Amino acid sequence: MAINQNTSYINLKKSFTLRVADHRQRLPSSKIYGDGNAVPRILKFLKSIDLKEPLQKKFCFPPVKDNISQDIDHILETQSALAVDLGGTNLRVAIVSMKGEIVKKYTQLNPKTYEDRLALILKMCVEAASEAVNVNCRILGVGISTGGRVNPREGIVLHSTKLIQEWSSVDLRTPISDALHLPVWVDNDGNCAALAERKFGHGKGVENFVTLITGTGIGGGIVHQHELIHGSSFCAAELGHIVVSLDGPECLCGSQGCIEAYASGIALQREAKKLHDDDLLLVEGMSVKEEEIVSAAHLIQAAKLGNTKAESILRTAGTALGLGVVNILHTVNPSLVILSGVLANHYVNAVKDVINRQALSSVKTVDVVVSNLADPALLGAASLVLDYTTRRIY
Repeated sequence: MAINQNTSYINLKKSFTLRVADHRQRLPSSKIYGDGNAVPRILKFLKSIDLKEPLQKKFCFPPVKDNISQDIDHILETQSALAVDLGGTNLRVAIVSMKGEIVKKYTQLNPKTYEDRLALILKMCVEAASEAVNVNCRILGVGISTGGRVNPREGIVLHSTKLIQEWSSVDLRTPISDALHLPVWVDNDGNCAALAERKFGHGKGVENFVTLITGTGIGGGIVHQHELIHGSSFCAAELGHIVVSLDGPECLCGSQGCIEAYASGIALQREAKKLHDDDLLLVEGMSVKEEEIVSAAHLIQAAKLGNTKAESILRTAGTALGLGVVNILHTVNPSLVILSGVLANHYVNAVKDVINRQALSSVKTVDVVVSNLADPALLGAASLVLDYTTRRIY
Protein backbone atom coordinates (compact mmCIF):
# COMPACT_ATOMS: atom_id res chain seq x y z
CA MET A 1 0.00 0.00 0.00
CA ALA A 2 2.84 2.40 0.89
CA ILE A 3 4.58 1.67 -2.47
CA ASN A 4 1.40 2.49 -4.37
CA GLN A 5 0.99 5.76 -2.47
CA ASN A 6 4.61 6.78 -3.19
CA THR A 7 4.18 5.91 -6.86
CA SER A 8 1.01 8.01 -7.04
CA TYR A 9 2.77 10.92 -5.36
CA ILE A 10 5.73 10.77 -7.79
CA ASN A 11 3.39 10.63 -10.81
CA LEU A 12 1.40 13.58 -9.46
CA LYS A 13 4.58 15.59 -8.90
CA LYS A 14 5.81 14.84 -12.44
CA SER A 15 2.44 15.85 -13.88
CA PHE A 16 2.47 19.13 -11.95
CA THR A 17 6.07 19.88 -13.03
CA LEU A 18 5.21 19.27 -16.68
CA ARG A 19 2.16 21.55 -16.43
CA VAL A 20 4.24 24.34 -14.88
CA ALA A 21 6.87 23.94 -17.59
CA ASP A 22 4.18 24.03 -20.25
CA HIS A 23 2.67 27.14 -18.63
CA ARG A 24 6.05 28.90 -18.66
CA GLN A 25 6.52 28.06 -22.33
CA ARG A 26 3.11 29.48 -23.18
CA LEU A 27 3.38 32.50 -20.86
CA PRO A 28 7.02 33.53 -20.37
CA SER A 29 7.80 35.45 -17.22
CA SER A 30 8.42 38.66 -19.17
CA LYS A 31 4.72 38.68 -20.07
CA ILE A 32 3.73 38.52 -16.44
CA TYR A 33 6.54 40.17 -14.49
CA GLY A 34 8.27 42.41 -17.04
CA ASP A 35 11.75 40.97 -17.64
CA GLY A 36 12.00 39.30 -14.24
CA ASN A 37 14.30 41.98 -12.77
CA ALA A 38 11.71 44.49 -11.57
CA VAL A 39 12.57 44.21 -7.87
CA PRO A 40 16.34 44.85 -8.26
CA ARG A 41 15.58 47.85 -10.47
CA ILE A 42 13.12 49.28 -7.91
CA LEU A 43 15.65 48.84 -5.10
CA LYS A 44 18.34 50.51 -7.16
CA PHE A 45 15.96 53.36 -7.97
CA LEU A 46 14.93 53.87 -4.32
CA LYS A 47 18.57 54.07 -3.23
CA SER A 48 19.30 56.70 -5.85
CA ILE A 49 16.51 59.20 -5.15
CA ASP A 50 16.32 62.16 -2.79
CA LEU A 51 13.07 61.66 -0.88
CA LYS A 52 12.85 65.41 -0.21
CA GLU A 53 12.14 65.93 -3.89
CA PRO A 54 8.75 65.11 -5.52
CA LEU A 55 8.86 61.68 -7.14
CA GLN A 56 6.33 62.28 -9.89
CA LYS A 57 7.77 62.23 -13.41
CA LYS A 58 11.32 61.82 -12.04
CA PHE A 59 11.98 58.25 -13.09
CA CYS A 60 11.16 55.75 -15.82
CA PHE A 61 12.30 52.14 -15.91
CA PRO A 62 14.60 51.29 -18.81
CA PRO A 63 12.75 49.67 -21.70
CA VAL A 64 12.40 45.91 -21.59
CA LYS A 65 11.47 43.25 -24.12
CA ASP A 66 7.84 43.19 -25.32
CA ASN A 67 7.41 46.87 -24.39
CA ILE A 68 5.64 46.11 -21.08
CA SER A 69 4.77 49.32 -19.23
CA GLN A 70 7.01 49.96 -16.25
CA ASP A 71 5.47 53.34 -15.39
CA ILE A 72 5.41 53.71 -11.59
CA ASP A 73 3.69 57.08 -11.52
CA HIS A 74 0.44 55.51 -10.32
CA ILE A 75 2.32 54.10 -7.30
CA LEU A 76 4.11 57.31 -6.40
CA GLU A 77 1.22 59.74 -6.95
CA THR A 78 -1.65 60.39 -4.54
CA GLN A 79 -5.02 59.54 -6.08
CA SER A 80 -7.14 62.67 -5.69
CA ALA A 81 -10.24 64.52 -6.85
CA LEU A 82 -11.05 68.07 -7.81
CA ALA A 83 -13.88 69.17 -5.51
CA VAL A 84 -16.07 72.16 -6.40
CA ASP A 85 -18.45 73.81 -3.93
CA LEU A 86 -20.97 76.33 -5.25
CA GLY A 87 -22.37 78.32 -2.35
CA GLY A 88 -24.59 81.38 -2.18
CA THR A 89 -21.55 83.61 -1.62
CA ASN A 90 -18.37 81.78 -2.57
CA LEU A 91 -17.14 79.43 -5.26
CA ARG A 92 -14.48 77.05 -3.99
CA VAL A 93 -12.28 74.44 -5.66
CA ALA A 94 -9.97 72.04 -3.83
CA ILE A 95 -7.62 69.15 -4.46
CA VAL A 96 -8.74 66.38 -2.09
CA SER A 97 -6.79 63.16 -1.53
CA MET A 98 -8.24 59.66 -1.16
CA LYS A 99 -7.79 59.96 2.62
CA GLY A 100 -9.83 63.17 2.78
CA GLU A 101 -6.93 65.59 3.08
CA ILE A 102 -7.58 68.98 1.47
CA VAL A 103 -4.22 69.42 -0.25
CA LYS A 104 -4.94 72.82 -1.81
CA LYS A 105 -7.97 75.11 -1.78
CA TYR A 106 -9.00 78.08 -3.93
CA THR A 107 -11.79 80.54 -3.13
CA GLN A 108 -13.48 83.25 -5.22
CA LEU A 109 -16.74 85.15 -4.97
CA ASN A 110 -19.51 83.31 -6.80
CA PRO A 111 -20.41 85.34 -9.93
CA LYS A 112 -24.02 86.42 -10.46
CA THR A 113 -24.44 85.17 -14.04
CA TYR A 114 -24.31 81.68 -15.55
CA GLU A 115 -21.64 82.55 -18.12
CA ASP A 116 -19.28 84.16 -15.62
CA ARG A 117 -19.83 81.36 -13.10
CA LEU A 118 -19.08 78.56 -15.56
CA ALA A 119 -16.00 80.40 -16.87
CA LEU A 120 -14.69 80.84 -13.33
CA ILE A 121 -15.30 77.17 -12.47
CA LEU A 122 -13.26 76.12 -15.51
CA LYS A 123 -10.49 78.62 -14.77
CA MET A 124 -10.18 77.51 -11.15
CA CYS A 125 -10.29 73.81 -12.07
CA VAL A 126 -7.55 74.25 -14.69
CA GLU A 127 -5.41 76.09 -12.13
CA ALA A 128 -5.99 73.36 -9.54
CA ALA A 129 -5.29 70.55 -12.01
CA SER A 130 -2.00 72.20 -12.98
CA GLU A 131 -1.03 72.58 -9.34
CA ALA A 132 -1.90 68.92 -8.72
CA VAL A 133 1.16 67.89 -10.75
CA ASN A 134 3.39 69.99 -8.49
CA VAL A 135 1.96 68.46 -5.31
CA ASN A 136 2.16 64.93 -6.75
CA CYS A 137 -1.60 64.28 -7.02
CA ARG A 138 -3.28 62.36 -9.81
CA ILE A 139 -6.73 63.82 -10.50
CA LEU A 140 -9.30 61.09 -11.08
CA GLY A 141 -12.29 63.35 -11.78
CA VAL A 142 -14.32 66.38 -10.74
CA GLY A 143 -17.05 66.37 -8.10
CA ILE A 144 -19.42 69.33 -7.80
CA SER A 145 -21.57 70.22 -4.79
CA THR A 146 -24.24 72.85 -5.44
CA GLY A 147 -27.39 74.20 -3.88
CA GLY A 148 -30.71 73.32 -5.50
CA ARG A 149 -32.32 70.21 -6.93
CA VAL A 150 -29.89 68.12 -8.97
CA ASN A 151 -30.21 65.16 -11.33
CA PRO A 152 -26.96 63.34 -10.50
CA ARG A 153 -27.44 60.79 -13.28
CA GLU A 154 -27.21 63.49 -15.96
CA GLY A 155 -25.15 66.06 -14.06
CA ILE A 156 -27.86 68.70 -14.41
CA VAL A 157 -29.00 71.35 -11.91
CA LEU A 158 -32.77 71.16 -12.32
CA HIS A 159 -33.81 74.00 -10.05
CA SER A 160 -31.70 76.37 -7.99
CA THR A 161 -32.23 78.06 -4.67
CA LYS A 162 -32.79 81.82 -4.60
CA LEU A 163 -29.26 82.24 -3.27
CA ILE A 164 -27.71 81.25 -6.63
CA GLN A 165 -29.05 83.16 -9.63
CA GLU A 166 -29.30 81.87 -13.22
CA TRP A 167 -28.73 78.29 -12.08
CA SER A 168 -31.77 76.28 -13.19
CA SER A 169 -31.80 73.70 -16.03
CA VAL A 170 -28.01 73.88 -16.18
CA ASP A 171 -25.94 71.03 -17.60
CA LEU A 172 -22.70 71.10 -15.62
CA ARG A 173 -21.25 67.75 -16.60
CA THR A 174 -20.93 68.22 -20.36
CA PRO A 175 -19.03 71.54 -20.63
CA ILE A 176 -16.72 70.83 -17.69
CA SER A 177 -15.95 67.27 -18.79
CA ASP A 178 -15.33 68.41 -22.37
CA ALA A 179 -13.01 71.20 -21.25
CA LEU A 180 -11.00 69.24 -18.68
CA HIS A 181 -11.17 65.77 -20.28
CA LEU A 182 -12.15 64.33 -16.92
CA PRO A 183 -15.28 62.55 -15.66
CA VAL A 184 -17.62 64.87 -13.74
CA TRP A 185 -20.16 64.13 -10.98
CA VAL A 186 -22.73 66.61 -9.63
CA ASP A 187 -25.03 66.47 -6.61
CA ASN A 188 -26.94 68.60 -4.13
CA ASP A 189 -24.90 70.10 -1.28
CA GLY A 190 -26.94 68.31 1.39
CA ASN A 191 -26.38 64.95 -0.28
CA CYS A 192 -22.68 65.72 -0.58
CA ALA A 193 -22.50 66.44 3.15
CA ALA A 194 -24.02 63.00 3.81
CA LEU A 195 -21.50 61.38 1.46
CA ALA A 196 -18.66 63.14 3.28
CA GLU A 197 -19.89 61.77 6.60
CA ARG A 198 -20.24 58.28 5.14
CA LYS A 199 -16.69 58.22 3.78
CA PHE A 200 -14.74 60.34 6.27
CA GLY A 201 -16.92 61.23 9.27
CA HIS A 202 -19.29 59.90 11.92
CA GLY A 203 -21.32 58.03 9.30
CA LYS A 204 -18.50 55.70 8.31
CA GLY A 205 -19.80 52.15 8.63
CA VAL A 206 -23.26 53.28 9.83
CA GLU A 207 -26.11 51.65 7.92
CA ASN A 208 -28.82 54.33 8.45
CA PHE A 209 -28.09 57.96 9.28
CA VAL A 210 -29.21 61.50 8.49
CA THR A 211 -27.12 64.64 8.07
CA LEU A 212 -28.55 68.11 8.70
CA ILE A 213 -26.66 71.19 7.53
CA THR A 214 -27.33 74.30 9.58
CA GLY A 215 -25.93 77.28 7.74
CA THR A 216 -27.28 80.08 5.56
CA GLY A 217 -30.13 77.68 4.80
CA ILE A 218 -31.03 74.25 6.15
CA GLY A 219 -30.22 71.19 4.05
CA GLY A 220 -29.54 67.53 4.54
CA GLY A 221 -28.98 64.06 3.23
CA ILE A 222 -30.33 60.60 4.09
CA VAL A 223 -28.29 57.41 3.94
CA HIS A 224 -30.42 54.24 4.15
CA GLN A 225 -28.83 50.79 4.13
CA HIS A 226 -25.49 52.46 3.29
CA GLU A 227 -26.93 54.14 0.18
CA LEU A 228 -27.78 57.77 -0.48
CA ILE A 229 -31.49 58.43 -1.07
CA HIS A 230 -32.29 60.75 -4.01
CA GLY A 231 -36.02 60.14 -4.44
CA SER A 232 -38.16 59.71 -7.56
CA SER A 233 -37.69 63.34 -8.68
CA PHE A 234 -34.34 63.99 -6.95
CA CYS A 235 -36.07 65.91 -4.17
CA ALA A 236 -35.43 63.61 -1.21
CA ALA A 237 -33.92 65.03 2.00
CA GLU A 238 -35.13 68.62 1.53
CA LEU A 239 -35.10 68.57 5.30
CA GLY A 240 -35.06 72.35 5.68
CA HIS A 241 -38.60 72.45 4.30
CA ILE A 242 -40.20 70.14 6.82
CA VAL A 243 -43.11 72.22 8.16
CA VAL A 244 -43.23 72.48 11.96
CA SER A 245 -45.87 75.22 12.24
CA LEU A 246 -48.96 76.01 10.17
CA ASP A 247 -48.75 79.75 10.79
CA GLY A 248 -44.99 80.20 11.15
CA PRO A 249 -42.75 82.75 9.38
CA GLU A 250 -42.56 82.77 5.61
CA CYS A 251 -39.81 80.68 4.05
CA LEU A 252 -37.80 81.47 0.92
CA CYS A 253 -39.48 78.46 -0.72
CA GLY A 254 -42.84 80.28 -0.52
CA SER A 255 -44.29 78.13 2.24
CA GLN A 256 -44.71 78.97 5.92
CA GLY A 257 -43.39 77.39 9.08
CA CYS A 258 -40.46 75.48 7.54
CA ILE A 259 -37.48 74.60 9.71
CA GLU A 260 -35.42 76.91 7.50
CA ALA A 261 -37.73 79.84 8.29
CA TYR A 262 -36.88 79.40 11.98
CA ALA A 263 -33.38 78.00 12.33
CA SER A 264 -31.31 78.99 9.29
CA GLY A 265 -28.71 81.73 9.29
CA ILE A 266 -31.00 83.87 7.15
CA ALA A 267 -33.85 83.44 9.66
CA LEU A 268 -31.65 84.36 12.62
CA GLN A 269 -30.31 87.37 10.73
CA ARG A 270 -33.89 88.50 10.04
CA GLU A 271 -34.73 88.34 13.75
CA ALA A 272 -31.48 90.06 14.70
CA LYS A 273 -32.28 92.98 12.37
CA LYS A 274 -35.75 93.32 13.90
CA LEU A 275 -34.27 93.55 17.39
CA HIS A 276 -31.62 95.99 16.22
CA ASP A 277 -34.18 98.22 14.52
CA ASP A 278 -36.13 98.32 17.79
CA ASP A 279 -32.92 99.01 19.79
CA LEU A 280 -33.36 95.70 21.59
CA LEU A 281 -30.32 93.80 20.30
CA LEU A 282 -27.29 95.41 21.89
CA VAL A 283 -26.41 94.77 25.51
CA GLU A 284 -23.40 95.76 27.57
CA GLY A 285 -20.23 94.50 25.95
CA MET A 286 -21.65 94.63 22.41
CA SER A 287 -21.33 97.11 19.58
CA VAL A 288 -22.29 97.23 15.91
CA LYS A 289 -20.49 99.67 13.65
CA GLU A 290 -22.61 101.94 11.48
CA GLU A 291 -21.51 100.26 8.22
CA GLU A 292 -21.58 96.75 9.70
CA ILE A 293 -24.33 94.36 8.61
CA VAL A 294 -26.29 92.85 11.47
CA SER A 295 -26.02 89.06 11.31
CA ALA A 296 -26.92 85.83 13.10
CA ALA A 297 -23.58 86.07 14.90
CA HIS A 298 -24.76 89.27 16.66
CA LEU A 299 -27.91 87.50 17.83
CA ILE A 300 -25.87 84.61 19.25
CA GLN A 301 -23.48 87.03 20.93
CA ALA A 302 -26.36 88.96 22.48
CA ALA A 303 -27.87 85.74 23.84
CA LYS A 304 -24.56 84.75 25.41
CA LEU A 305 -24.35 88.16 27.09
CA GLY A 306 -27.78 87.76 28.65
CA ASN A 307 -30.18 89.34 26.15
CA THR A 308 -33.39 87.49 27.03
CA LYS A 309 -35.13 88.30 23.74
CA ALA A 310 -32.19 86.91 21.77
CA GLU A 311 -32.20 83.84 24.02
CA SER A 312 -35.91 83.32 23.31
CA ILE A 313 -35.38 83.53 19.54
CA LEU A 314 -32.58 80.97 19.65
CA ARG A 315 -34.66 78.70 21.89
CA THR A 316 -37.53 78.82 19.39
CA ALA A 317 -35.13 78.11 16.52
CA GLY A 318 -33.65 75.12 18.37
CA THR A 319 -37.12 73.79 19.16
CA ALA A 320 -38.18 74.08 15.50
CA LEU A 321 -35.08 72.20 14.38
CA GLY A 322 -35.67 69.58 17.07
CA LEU A 323 -39.27 69.05 15.95
CA GLY A 324 -38.03 68.57 12.40
CA VAL A 325 -35.55 65.96 13.60
CA VAL A 326 -38.33 64.16 15.50
CA ASN A 327 -40.34 64.00 12.25
CA ILE A 328 -37.29 62.55 10.51
CA LEU A 329 -36.86 59.93 13.25
CA HIS A 330 -40.50 58.90 12.93
CA THR A 331 -40.21 58.67 9.14
CA VAL A 332 -36.88 56.96 8.34
CA ASN A 333 -35.75 55.78 11.81
CA PRO A 334 -31.99 56.41 11.53
CA SER A 335 -29.61 55.30 14.26
CA LEU A 336 -27.56 58.49 13.95
CA VAL A 337 -28.27 62.19 13.29
CA ILE A 338 -25.28 64.36 12.37
CA LEU A 339 -25.56 68.14 12.67
CA SER A 340 -23.06 70.08 10.58
CA GLY A 341 -22.56 73.70 9.64
CA VAL A 342 -21.72 76.85 11.56
CA LEU A 343 -24.81 76.68 13.80
CA ALA A 344 -24.58 72.99 14.73
CA ASN A 345 -22.96 73.52 18.13
CA HIS A 346 -25.65 76.06 19.09
CA TYR A 347 -28.47 73.61 18.31
CA VAL A 348 -27.27 70.17 19.39
CA ASN A 349 -28.48 70.34 23.02
CA ALA A 350 -31.84 71.84 22.03
CA VAL A 351 -32.39 69.06 19.50
CA LYS A 352 -31.60 66.39 22.10
CA ASP A 353 -34.04 68.00 24.55
CA VAL A 354 -36.88 68.04 22.02
CA ILE A 355 -36.24 64.39 21.12
CA ASN A 356 -36.47 63.44 24.81
CA ARG A 357 -39.76 65.33 25.17
CA GLN A 358 -41.51 64.65 21.87
CA ALA A 359 -40.18 61.49 20.18
CA LEU A 360 -41.59 58.01 20.48
CA SER A 361 -39.70 55.90 22.99
CA SER A 362 -38.56 53.49 20.25
CA VAL A 363 -36.47 56.22 18.53
CA LYS A 364 -35.13 58.07 21.59
CA THR A 365 -31.99 55.95 21.54
CA VAL A 366 -30.78 57.77 18.42
CA ASP A 367 -27.33 59.37 18.66
CA VAL A 368 -27.19 63.10 17.87
CA VAL A 369 -23.68 64.40 17.22
CA VAL A 370 -21.94 67.41 15.73
CA SER A 371 -19.87 66.75 12.61
CA ASN A 372 -16.11 66.61 13.10
CA LEU A 373 -15.38 67.32 9.43
CA ALA A 374 -13.68 70.60 8.63
CA ASP A 375 -15.38 71.02 5.25
CA PRO A 376 -18.24 68.59 4.49
CA ALA A 377 -19.21 70.29 1.21
CA LEU A 378 -15.79 69.89 -0.41
CA LEU A 379 -15.18 66.45 1.09
CA GLY A 380 -18.60 65.35 -0.14
CA ALA A 381 -17.92 66.63 -3.64
CA ALA A 382 -14.65 64.71 -3.61
CA SER A 383 -16.49 61.59 -2.38
CA LEU A 384 -18.57 61.62 -5.56
CA VAL A 385 -15.34 60.91 -7.44
CA LEU A 386 -13.42 58.84 -4.91
CA ASP A 387 -16.30 56.47 -4.11
CA TYR A 388 -16.63 55.67 -7.80
CA THR A 389 -12.92 54.99 -8.24
CA THR A 390 -13.09 52.50 -5.37
CA ARG A 391 -15.99 50.84 -7.18
CA ARG A 392 -18.78 51.96 -4.86
CA ILE A 393 -22.12 51.36 -6.54
CA TYR A 394 -25.00 53.71 -5.78
